[in-house]
Amino acid sequence: MVYYGLLTNPSNNIMDEIIKIYDLGFDYVEIAIEGPGGNPELIDKRKNDILNLTRKFKREAIGHTPYWIDLGSDYGYIRDAWILEAIREIRTAKGIGLGLVNIHANLNGMHFGEKRKILLDNLIRSLREIIKYADKSDVKIMLENVPLSNGIHKLSEIKYIVDNVSNLYVHLDIPHAFTSGGMESVTEYIKTFKEKIIHIHWHDNHGNSDEHLPIGKGLIDHEQIVGILKDIQYNRTITLEVFTSSNDAIASADKLRTYWHD
Repeated sequence: MVYYGLLTNPSNNIMDEIIKIYDLGFDYVEIAIEGPGGNPELIDKRKNDILNLTRKFKREAIGHTPYWIDLGSDYGYIRDAWILEAIREIRTAKGIGLGLVNIHANLNGMHFGEKRKILLDNLIRSLREIIKYADKSDVKIMLENVPLSNGIHKLSEIKYIVDNVSNLYVHLDIPHAFTSGGMESVTEYIKTFKEKIIHIHWHDNHGNSDEHLPIGKGLIDHEQIVGILKDIQYNRTITLEVFTSSNDAIASADKLRTYWHD
């Protein structure tokens, strides 16, 4: 069975966001551990209240960290600080009952050609440290591919990282993969990481940028992707990162349900 959820908007009050997502009828909530509304300090203060709300859902909540965390930085003291922050966010996630937390494949800096490997290897070292802590806390860490950018969106680079970090899972953002090379890129991502994909983000775009449109308003062949996911027997969580409106997110989830059961 596939479960559908929504991501909290970190600009808003986190309690209000969780209640809204529950009232909309989604199976789980993906909690943005991100300020201002989801700042770890605020979550820690309200952890009992948050736990009481998330336990009402059909499925365990998921943690979503800020996309700008720079774990590949070649400024050592900055990288160390981000590692400590990631560990703090895992601690916060564990405190509200989350067993799955994402980290974005973000990179910054003018590292091109062979020099890009410096940042990739830094990210690998950072993830190893973070996962060492997460494993002790019984929290799984997953890496999310980013859209077409200076970040890590190419399958070959994601694979290099996943192959070199034990106990690292894949959080597949389907529309991000689509910006990297269309339907071929999405298909290759699924086939390559079929044993590692543990969570999915879904929305739509026209292949050039991360638009977060409702399903059917862009160029992605969603029905084809559902077929591929069914072939690998994917039966986990899908967060609708549709940012246009709540009604669009509900309609998008309904479309996926239809494709899944055709």
